[in-house]
Amino acid sequence: MNARPLSPQSSALSPLRATAVYLLVALAFTWPLPLGLARDIPWDLGDSLLNLWILGWDADHLLRFFSGDLGALRGFWNANIFYPEPLTLAYSEHLFAQAVQILPIYAITHNLILCYNLLFLSTFVLSGLGMFLFVREVSGSARAGLVAGLIYAFAPLRVPQFAHLQVISSQWMPFALYGLRRYFDTRRTRSLAGAAAALVAQNLSCGYFLLFFAPFVISYVLFEISTRKRWRDARTWIAMSAAAAAVAAVTLPFLMPYLELRRLGFPPRSLAEVETYSADVYSYWTAAPELHIWGKFARAFPKPEGDLFPSVTALALGVVCLAASVRAAWARATTRPVAAIPGFIPLVYVLVVGSLVYTGFVTSVLLERGFSQLGPLPIAVRSLGRTVAVLAVVLALLVAASPRARAFLREWLGTVAGFALLAAFAAVAMSFGPEVHSLGREVHGSGPYRFFYWHVPGYDGLRVPARFAMLTMLFLSIAAGLGAREVERRIHRGALLVMLGVIAVAESFAAPIIINGTAAIEGNYANPPARLFTGDRIPPAYKFLKTQPSPGTVVVEFPLGEWAYELSYVYYSTAHWHPILNGYSGSFPLSYVLRATTLRRPDETPGAAWETLAASGATLAIVHEDFYTDGKGKVVSDWLSTHGARLVAEFDGDKVFELKSKN
Repeated sequence: MNARPLSPQSSALSPLRATAVYLLVALAFTWPLPLGLARDIPWDLGDSLLNLWILGWDADHLLRFFSGDLGALRGFWNANIFYPEPLTLAYSEHLFAQAVQILPIYAITHNLILCYNLLFLSTFVLSGLGMFLFVREVSGSARAGLVAGLIYAFAPLRVPQFAHLQVISSQWMPFALYGLRRYFDTRRTRSLAGAAAALVAQNLSCGYFLLFFAPFVISYVLFEISTRKRWRDARTWIAMSAAAAAVAAVTLPFLMPYLELRRLGFPPRSLAEVETYSADVYSYWTAAPELHIWGKFARAFPKPEGDLFPSVTALALGVVCLAASVRAAWARATTRPVAAIPGFIPLVYVLVVGSLVYTGFVTSVLLERGFSQLGPLPIAVRSLGRTVAVLAVVLALLVAASPRARAFLREWLGTVAGFALLAAFAAVAMSFGPEVHSLGREVHGSGPYRFFYWHVPGYDGLRVPARFAMLTMLFLSIAAGLGAREVERRIHRGALLVMLGVIAVAESFAAPIIINGTAAIEGNYANPPARLFTGDRIPPAYKFLKTQPSPGTVVVEFPLGEWAYELSYVYYSTAHWHPILNGYSGSFPLSYVLRATTLRRPDETPGAAWETLAASGATLAIVHEDFYTDGKGKVVSDWLSTHGARLVAEFDGDKVFELKSKN
């Protein structure tokens, strides 16, 4: 079952040329970011700043380690935010793989914004290249691979995730599948090592995909073993076991700090929170408002993490793939059926019902009806579990009655198209979270995610099941690539595939994208600065902090407890790396929450606020008076002075006070 040979026309499209195409599209897709790679931040100054800080922390420790400081990694997980809490790097993603990627550039420039933007662009290029290689391998068509790469790399759901580098860092998944495919084709250890390396890179890029992708990797390995009839091949099992052990050996040390936080009392995500960030049935008909084509029309049910529209191009080519694979599998199933009726008729019926369950489900809920019907088969669309059960029973009866149906099923399940389509549907089902919702209303019957939440370690620590949609796009893109190959085979016009790729990108196009976006905050605060700086252009107060002794300096910045400002403090702490009481991450320790209660507005309870600050261990306080309105900044400065803090420096509205700590 080797890869199909490339056609002469298709083979002219090399991986290098495909990479160039993806790079050019990425530059246009993210315009005007390429004009300010060293100074601008894509999308907004929100979670992007947290990721910049994480990358800086990782890269700084790695550089020190490779420079000869062998103890540099000893305190790796005890990052400088939320002083004095331990393991604060593990409050969010650690982004270790991304830090390794940027290390040479960071060593030369120390420009975190440049490093971040190059990483940001690379996620599109590498996602496209990985998908190109895998689809070219399984289809024999480089053009089809190019289209699949465009669909995956520039999927609509990536746009609302621009601030979440870890989520758009899904580029290593197709490389892992490609390496596995090459291994099963060639039996070369080098290919398996490449697959293992790609899987490690993916695991260390995003904790969500570490857990979400693992079941699909195992399923794909079993799929290849089954279709090639290698169940008794000891060499294959030994190689797979060795690869799995190597991946686990590298990945597990990065999981231990998260387990330790759980032991220290960090709670799991509640079911209510997980359901909030699960996909709704209508999320797959909801596109980000920034998309030029679909942003105004495909807005069925906006919700957090709910802009999951996969694009019409991907869906259409997926349907072509389904039809072509079913037809080919049926043609190969030559055993005559023994059922009283021709096996093909009920088979088509089941396939049609299965493909329309989702559409019927959506339509019926929209019309507020309790059921839908296709021929003699009723579909209880308000009970998804019942619908699946009915289909399963019908399919089981069909397979039991018809040898040709059984032959067809074996044939179809043995194709990459069959695997990809089933995997895409599985990912959709998982994205719905513990309970399936339609238009915000709970549908009777739990989703499969509930089982994983309760029984698979790690799932109860993730709050966004909707991110399974990236797995949906992974496998839908594979199916779309195979559908593109079918179009190429039947029409023999490469220009048509190029046009399909252009249309796919156009469906997701949002350029010019938001750059350095800020949000107004409520209360007695000014809007956050519209730009952050690097190098010699950082605010003078942070240059002053660089001159302070380390260890021994602990910093607190005011205003405290306002997320927009906390993010800027976290980012600018990369200039001095002193411990800070402030912080922002995926979770917040109780000590920070309690401090913020009194220190957010210290003038309201000045005595209690001072007691809290004095007991915190902070040695320097910075008051950003311009961040306040109505003179509140000066009030905070006066509060510090009244309680014995000494003004030691003043820069452009920022005042630095030396504190007398109780510790």
